Amino acid sequence: MPGLDNHLCFALYAASNHMTRLFVPFLKKLGVTYPQYLVLVVLWERGARGVGDLATALQMDLGSLSPMLKRLEAKGLVTRRRQPNDERRVLVDLTPKGVSLRQRTEQMLGEFYCFLNMPLDELFDLKDRLRHFVNSAGPKETATPPAKLPEPAF
Repeated sequence: MPGLDNHLCFALYAASNHMTRLFVPFLKKLGVTYPQYLVLVVLWERGARGVGDLATALQMDLGSLSPMLKRLEAKGLVTRRRQPNDERRVLVDLTPKGVSLRQRTEQMLGEFYCFLNMPLDELFDLKDRLRHFVNSAGPKETATPPAKLPEPAF
């Protein structure tokens, strides 16, 4: 069995924890947590979204996302409103305060990349390789369920 440092899963786990620890002080300046920051990034990038669309984009379950959206709303960064044509659908949108936070965030990201003290091309290569790993590793999900085999006769 390989040692701990030779396990891919541990290297990814350690890198994720390390990145989060480095990023948290910068997020505190913005007054948001890392998951809240990710919600804001999706809204800045794509505009108003349904809760289900946000959950899909962030690869989060609704049970975790809904309370987080309530906290972002309490901070005055987003609004949540039911769609008049479909009461089941909740649309999440940025408030003016949420929109204005984007400029501060862009400045903070520049500071963060300097803080990492690594060449940007290495960081972007790492990001691309991790994205490739996430998209390629493991079984592929199919859009249609597999065909059901007939029950064996006994």
